[in-house]
Amino acid sequence: MLNNVDSLENENDILKQNIRFQEELQNILALLVKENSIQVVAEEILIRAVENCNGLFGVIYHNDKDNKLSLTKYDPNKNLEHINDFEKEIKANLSFINRWLVANSKPLIGTNKQDNIGNTLNNLFHSSTILITPCLFDDKLLATLIIGKKKGEFSKFDVTTTTQFASLLAFGVSNINTKKLNVALEKKLLQAQKLETIGKLSSGMAHDFNNLLSGIFGSVDLLKKRLPNEPKYTKLVDNIEKCSIRARDLTKGLLSYGKPTAKRKEIIKPTSLLEELLKVISSTFPKLIEIKIDIEENLPDILGNAVELYQVLLNLCVNAKEAIDKKGTISISAKKLIIGKKNRSDHPLLNLGNYVWISVKDSGEGIDEENLLRIFDPYFSTREKDTGSGLGLYVSYGIIKALKGEILVSSKKDEGTAFDVFLPAFEPTKTNKESEPEKIILLADDEPMLKELLSDLLESVGYSIIMVDNGFEVLRVLKEEIVVDMIIIDYSMPDMDGLTCTEEIRKLGFKMPVVLSSGSMAFEENINWKKKGVTKLLTKPYEFNVMLNLIEELI
Repeated sequence: MLNNVDSLENENDILKQNIRFQEELQNILALLVKENSIQVVAEEILIRAVENCNGLFGVIYHNDKDNKLSLTKYDPNKNLEHINDFEKEIKANLSFINRWLVANSKPLIGTNKQDNIGNTLNNLFHSSTILITPCLFDDKLLATLIIGKKKGEFSKFDVTTTTQFASLLAFGVSNINTKKLNVALEKKLLQAQKLETIGKLSSGMAHDFNNLLSGIFGSVDLLKKRLPNEPKYTKLVDNIEKCSIRARDLTKGLLSYGKPTAKRKEIIKPTSLLEELLKVISSTFPKLIEIKIDIEENLPDILGNAVELYQVLLNLCVNAKEAIDKKGTISISAKKLIIGKKNRSDHPLLNLGNYVWISVKDSGEGIDEENLLRIFDPYFSTREKDTGSGLGLYVSYGIIKALKGEILVSSKKDEGTAFDVFLPAFEPTKTNKESEPEKIILLADDEPMLKELLSDLLESVGYSIIMVDNGFEVLRVLKEEIVVDMIIIDYSMPDMDGLTCTEEIRKLGFKMPVVLSSGSMAFEENINWKKKGVTKLLTKPYEFNVMLNLIEELI
């Protein structure tokens, strides 16, 4: 009869234990819903897990991506005051035990027996037995829960309930990390949406603003042709042109704020570009490095992207600085180079013609022959990974090649390195219409001032111009069998835009070149212009010499 009473009491105790455990789980689940602190969740779970097992103390070691352990501790009787003295030993043993926990996906009971893998850790905690439970989520170990006892052993109920506490902790850690990630992603999405909105607004502004700038540039070009060559006039015209260029650059900066824009080619003045470069390196490079300058006067213009070319030259200067140990010299030179039949053998990689030759030379450690052969290979560097900066040399090489230029390197160990950049000079097209039939260009734009200025400029070099206001008038001219050699049509016009008009032109069977222009630098990315029949794109504000070069190329 006594055995039956004992059995009943044991069953009642187990039932009470289970009820209490279920209540604790419900409390933790409620906590997980509202809590965003991993530390708070870990402390609450640890207290309940230790008390549920009648343990003396408990610790949770949190794992992070850098393999650093952070600690949550529940130690009401101050049994773990020595724990920091054994930090290295605990970390070393826990590293091995964690691998066992992940491999077996179950708890480990550490005893004082020599053959037990938790023996050393148990001794470090000064306990008779410890329960080590993995906190696993999607097979990833997020934390390790350890409960220690001075006397007695852990029951199956202790192991089962602690495993559930550990699972809740793993879920809580993963849930909080996910919420933090979602918040970060939402911020990035909002930022991207804001930039996209600004990009759309600025692109909308660009068409009208660049039309105005095109008018200013066109007027300046005409003034240069018609005003007498006197300083009092040329100075004013030059001031207008400089201010207009500054306004154009500000517009480009605004357009690039919302989203990356297509790279456009423009006329680059090498002297001005190098002056800007020298201001930067003179103020930022160490004072022990001497900068020597030799820039020839009246360097010819270059056709390319100023931002990209500036990045290439800055990168070469940064490489030169990094090659110098504390004290040394960087020499930057630029001069005109004419490659003809007599000196062609000295520059076999370049075509005949006029070039700008820019050289960046340092007095640094130099590059050995083996590395010199690989210097333009993708991702190759002669320095440590964390010391490199700027563009890679293979990117610089691609930019220069795209400009139909060449970049060469020469070096000797302990004697320095020289990078030589050769860029074709931009030579405005010289038109001689006396020996050729007169070419007719159909010009479609809804801005009267811009259209008339452009017409005056083109007529001044011998082209005949037909001006219309929209796409419907373009089609009417063509249907009247007026022969034109080329069409320059604005992308954004009322009634019928330039792209739709180009489609109709091709449907009618006309084969002449069609140049589509726009005040938005990003329109190349947003439209499938080649499939619509467009021959070339032209970005406003127009640079007259670039436009002439394009017209000459097409007709």
